[in-house]
Amino acid sequence: MAAAMLLCVLGLLASMGSSAAAAPIQWERDTFSGSVELLKQEGGTCVMQVTVENRGEDFTGTVQLVFSGKSYRNCAYNTPIVLPGQGKKQFTVTISDRAVDMVRGVCALNFLDEKGNLLQSTGQSNVFGNAKAGIQVGILSDSYSELTYLDGGGRNLWIQGFGSPVSLVELNQDNLKESLSGLYFLVIDQFNVSSLGEETIQSIQDWVKDGGWLMLGTGEYADQTLSGFEEDFLKMDVGKISQSGEENNILVTAVRHGDYYEYLDNGIDFSQMAIAELNFDRTDGDYYESQDVPAVQVSRGDGIVSVYYFSLGEKELQKMPEYMVLRLYETNMYASTQYQYYSNDSELGRLGRRALAFIGNSNTEVNFGFLDVLIGAYVVLIGPVLYLILRRCGKREWYWVCVPALGLVFIVGVYFMGQGTRVNGTRLFSVTVQQAESTQADTYLLGFHSGMSPWTVELAEGYTVAGPGLENYYGSGAGSVDNYFYLVENNDSGLSVGIKPQENFENGYLYAGKKTQSRGNITGQGVQIEDSIKDPEGILVNGTDYDMAYMAIWDNSRLYVFSDVKAGETLNLQQDSQSGKCVYQNSFPYYSDLLYDMVDIYGYNVHKTYEQDTIAALLIGLLSAQEAMPADQKSAIAVGVVKDYEKAAEEGSETSYGCLYSYIETEGQGNASN
Repeated sequence: MAAAMLLCVLGLLASMGSSAAAAPIQWERDTFSGSVELLKQEGGTCVMQVTVENRGEDFTGTVQLVFSGKSYRNCAYNTPIVLPGQGKKQFTVTISDRAVDMVRGVCALNFLDEKGNLLQSTGQSNVFGNAKAGIQVGILSDSYSELTYLDGGGRNLWIQGFGSPVSLVELNQDNLKESLSGLYFLVIDQFNVSSLGEETIQSIQDWVKDGGWLMLGTGEYADQTLSGFEEDFLKMDVGKISQSGEENNILVTAVRHGDYYEYLDNGIDFSQMAIAELNFDRTDGDYYESQDVPAVQVSRGDGIVSVYYFSLGEKELQKMPEYMVLRLYETNMYASTQYQYYSNDSELGRLGRRALAFIGNSNTEVNFGFLDVLIGAYVVLIGPVLYLILRRCGKREWYWVCVPALGLVFIVGVYFMGQGTRVNGTRLFSVTVQQAESTQADTYLLGFHSGMSPWTVELAEGYTVAGPGLENYYGSGAGSVDNYFYLVENNDSGLSVGIKPQENFENGYLYAGKKTQSRGNITGQGVQIEDSIKDPEGILVNGTDYDMAYMAIWDNSRLYVFSDVKAGETLNLQQDSQSGKCVYQNSFPYYSDLLYDMVDIYGYNVHKTYEQDTIAALLIGLLSAQEAMPADQKSAIAVGVVKDYEKAAEEGSETSYGCLYSYIETEGQGNASN
């Protein structure tokens, strides 16, 4: 007995010692610190430089960046780290533009222990370059003081649900280039642009094409502010410049549009301002007179250039109420492709998501036909068959035993036969889109799991960036940066992506990008697609190494889809469009009509002869190619879809498609659709 008691005491002491040794470290609230800055921005990605410092004991855990997204769909980027006590480290995190599509650079920097528990969070109001809190507006002017009213009086400017005051940044020739990455808007007024030099001017042009919003004041300074830009970026001549007290053309424009009277109602007298006559090619669809502000707007890439008829430093403009000042910015946003990209209100975002969902639904339908057979056999067996057998054997009293016994047998049979209908693990559906001649591949994924636990899948080798995909939620706020829905983990084995679901089988729409080898090209010769009356002309050649389940030629108004186009095969558009090889041809006014006509989202048409899930993947390729097409390119799109394409993930059950496209010069162009 004494010996037993001694052993118990020793065991208790050992247990206490073990517990004491395993006691977790108590981290102070200010143990960690860090910063996040934009290192570079290129190819639709942002490379963030993260600097973290540990003032406590040795730390092993995770550094997490949570970027604000739409409708509370934040995205977390996790990086495992070992940070010695009193140590400091730097590393980079590459994120996609879609991860911060609503607020450029708003994030939280979190420190998690090895179990994923949050130890400390540090807010980062804006991590793009050297930008400060607020929506950054750069002012490049020799008369900066005359433009300070452009701060809007501290009122919030709203960008897709996120409101923040305008923060003016005074720029000069020395700091302009390095400041561009942190700006939403750039205002140039009363400044000789040509003095910046070709390299800096090119940086401005590239910044606009990448989604920047440029505002140019003119008036008596028109020749200065319009100088230096390349003709293919901004081709505009300055005619007469009316001086104060002279009649000017802006009043004529106001009468024509009827929308400038708001300026007049607020006491702004255009006749007291120097007004420039701006001459531009009115047949060029990229140039148009705004009906909201006195300006000519020019679409360039994902961004916009607004050229005002007057200098923004005019004293008359100081009379504008604050809401009208903010409208100057809003008009630029609404007119740009980049604003649609922020809101994900692009055709790819809206329709691509539905097409991807259709692919998922069509490939997860469960056939319960075997249950009908099994139930029918069970009813027949326990009814007349069992009764007749027992009667013949003279054992009818066994009936009450045999029925539940057979029922148990059938239950076991249903269990094992139903294994194929279960969702075990993560289900993935992927469409990889690539311009065949290029080396950039973009993969859109739909994934789900049967439970509500967070899940991730490891991406295949080569993927370098990931985040939210075809997300199109229209929320009213950015959500808390301390919480997230999408998750990207970067460790020694590569990238992993996943979600933190709020309900069973909740879908995650994800994106992953990588550099890969080119896939050849799709070429055309003598291609002409004009209208539905005349047959198409010319030839298409599948110059890739892949057999295409379907190949399409699309001129933004009319579409032809051909089936089973082998690698190296040549299509004669006129002949093949009249044969059974052409499975679809039609004109359409809107992209949504194309989706709903070809893919029966709602199941209205059941007599389609082609594989609709594969066609849905083809449409994602079409929309992606259309979105990526340079603004100054007026070409048709040839795209083919490949079934069972390269898998995007190293694990999980994945149904994959690949879309390869090329731009084809045509001899007759159709009208662009909306």
